[in-house]
Amino acid sequence: MPSTPPTSLIRVSQLARFWEVNPVTILGWIRRGRLASVRSPGGHHRVRAADVRAFCEREGLPVPPYVSPPPRRVVSTAALSRAARPAGLAFEIHEDPYEALVAAASGPTAVLVLSASAGRFDAIVAIAALRRVPATAQVPVVVVDTPGPARAAALARAGATRTLRRRQGDDLGRVLRELLSLE
Repeated sequence: MPSTPPTSLIRVSQLARFWEVNPVTILGWIRRGRLASVRSPGGHHRVRAADVRAFCEREGLPVPPYVSPPPRRVVSTAALSRAARPAGLAFEIHEDPYEALVAAASGPTAVLVLSASAGRFDAIVAIAALRRVPATAQVPVVVVDTPGPARAAALARAGATRTLRRRQGDDLGRVLRELLSLE
């Protein structure tokens, strides 16, 4: 199975290769209205990722990996309050921050939440290490319990996406919904 970079518009030829059918077959599905498509400026058919997923579900076809929905997994070192847990997400909470880092790197992760007050754990070093690994370079990292503005600035320089100071824990749910485009 060929893998292609994630995109929101998929070429007919890509789908044909994945499903091992002739591109004419897919064009027939499009003409008969079974598979929705849009036309490129050059007049070629392109299929939205969401339409491919819906078609696969209806027709019982395998879903190409390049149209899989974005990851919906949040890995955290801090116990998240119920209010901070947006619905529809898988949460993994690890007491050991190093276990959380390994979990974030082991599979598609939507957001990593770290606690700056997690014992001898250095969040700055951990974030810098995450940013060097291609699989986690783009994972948003939220650091909670940041002790002060200087530490928050250092975390941001290391690659933290957001920092939340103490007593702003109620904002974590809002930040997660915002990062995951749930609002």
